[in-house]
Amino acid sequence: MPSRLHLAIPPNIARHVISEIQSAFPDASIHPPQTHDEMDAFFKNQFGHPDHTADLTLTAYPSALSRAIEAKDIFAPMPAGLPEMREELLRVGLREPLPFFKVVAVVTMLIIHHESVVPPVEGWADLCRGDLAADVVIPPHNTPAPMLYAHYMEKLCGEEGRRASALAQAKLFPQDINKTVDEGTYKAGMVFPAFARTFRLGNARAVWPKEGAIAVPLLAFLRKDAPDDALEVLKIIFSSKIQTIIADNGLFCPIREGIALFPEMAAHDSRLIWSGWEDYIRLAALR
Repeated sequence: MPSRLHLAIPPNIARHVISEIQSAFPDASIHPPQTHDEMDAFFKNQFGHPDHTADLTLTAYPSALSRAIEAKDIFAPMPAGLPEMREELLRVGLREPLPFFKVVAVVTMLIIHHESVVPPVEGWADLCRGDLAADVVIPPHNTPAPMLYAHYMEKLCGEEGRRASALAQAKLFPQDINKTVDEGTYKAGMVFPAFARTFRLGNARAVWPKEGAIAVPLLAFLRKDAPDDALEVLKIIFSSKIQTIIADNGLFCPIREGIALFPEMAAHDSRLIWSGWEDYIRLAALR
């Protein structure tokens, strides 16, 4: 029976990853792309149910981890022989605390701001400023972004950060955040590095925050009753070739040691903020 795969990953890496999988396993059944609303609802309400969960799932939605903990009996322990986590991620505490999921890569979230902002933004704490807090645009509530922004702003800045995060404009996806900050509609925004490299008008700049970019793990889950092909697909995802694609095309931090980091991360000493799996699991349960 062909493996059923659910790859909730961004388009800038999905095409390459799917191509590699299909060349090795042409009969694999790959879940069609979903909207953010669909993914949000699925990982909050259906993931982990035997009738709705694929043999192999990749996702960065925190709610998937909460659901997997509730339904852990259907998931297999991750097999021996997968690559060890690279040192930069071990250093901040990203080693998996449970056996039935594995970090595939780490998505980072950083800041962009319009050139008119004076003094320039240097870190997350600057977004608490009175001239900025209500003029920060972030992805909407059908993504994990508002929850993560609120969590880390409060973690870093206390009550001031909590108030600032409540004022953020959670309404646009990264491409439009890039565009509207560049145009000056908003003064600052939170995006992935892929949306912080270039600005059409040249009026915005990217900032790798001095406290660190927010780390968001991309997780893999394997069902106990998955066919052997699903395990082989998992090995492909951890291969040097796919891990390089993840870094070069997605601008994610690859899990595998020896794969070059994307330039922005390397230039900032892999500086990340991660408040630990206990906090992450608690946040996931709030979804």
